[in-house]
Amino acid sequence: MNTKPVYIAEIESIFPKRYDSQYLADKLYPAERYGKKHNQLAKKLAYKTGIKQRSSVLDLETYPKISLADPQDHPKIWGKKIVEQLTNNIAKSEIGHFNLGYNISTHTDLLPNLATQIAIDTKLTNIEQAEECAYYGCAASIYCIEQAAKYCQTTDKPAIVFIFDQCFALSVQLPQDDPDFQEMLITNLIFADAGVGLLLIPESLKHHYQTPLLKITAIQTKYIQGDLIQMKAGKFLMRRNLKDIMPKLVADNLVKPFLAENQLNTDDIDEWSIHQGGTELLKAFQNCLNLSAEKIAPSLQLFHQYGNLSAASCLVVLAYFLKQHQQTKHQTTGLMLGFGAGYYLGALLYEVAYPNA
Repeated sequence: MNTKPVYIAEIESIFPKRYDSQYLADKLYPAERYGKKHNQLAKKLAYKTGIKQRSSVLDLETYPKISLADPQDHPKIWGKKIVEQLTNNIAKSEIGHFNLGYNISTHTDLLPNLATQIAIDTKLTNIEQAEECAYYGCAASIYCIEQAAKYCQTTDKPAIVFIFDQCFALSVQLPQDDPDFQEMLITNLIFADAGVGLLLIPESLKHHYQTPLLKITAIQTKYIQGDLIQMKAGKFLMRRNLKDIMPKLVADNLVKPFLAENQLNTDDIDEWSIHQGGTELLKAFQNCLNLSAEKIAPSLQLFHQYGNLSAASCLVVLAYFLKQHQQTKHQTTGLMLGFGAGYYLGALLYEVAYPNA
């Protein structure tokens, strides 16, 4: 990034109804379809993930038909709510850029794109760019923030980023003899639905805030071709050896060079907002980067609280940290890390900034 400061001023999250993980496993793998053995296996695996509850937009009473339980959980309505929440301190007329990222959506009216539809419905009448980063995997948030931050720097105007995923829309019921049954089973037991919005502002608008801000100091995105995470015939699959390959690949090809370029090492990072792919994946990152258990604890805690929120996941951790800084005041350096299908990888480095400091 160039030297003009850009700040994450606000973060807002949105979740549909949350359910006990074993209850969801029972709904997705009912005994009357899969037999008692597979039903009990699904509930046992749901318990082993450590996830307490997962949020879902689906009408579980009509599943496997994919339909919304609540019309208010349509992605366009989520986006409209997020925009309204993020424009209390900054007028809508000042917003110049709206960026949207997702992988899985229940939205079907594709033209014009969803970003444009949300901008029209919320009367973001002065935006100069409405962008979408669709299908960038769980790193989508960082790609969107990178674009929005560049816009803020070059125009001195604020931008909104909205990231969501509705992974339950891909909860496919496969027959037990399908070769992808086991991998689809795991996918159906860890992913959940959520959306997160961010307001990015240039230095000139910092005076609007009396609360802590996150000053973006560097962003790095990287692409490394790989297919351990992929869609196949409508099935979202993650290969079993993912946890053995992805953490080292991300650590060696993105995190370590990125930190070195910014004259930092892992000990200099106080806060780690890591995409919560799962308990074993997070612990593998801990080993690859030689992090303390304390450093991965927030990402692990939020995975156990919500499940894998896909593109929104690392933002949920970032929102947790921002909220913590409203209670304390000290110098902090943090890193947000996203990675997923493709493989698209992204890292964002920030410092906590305080108004009038």
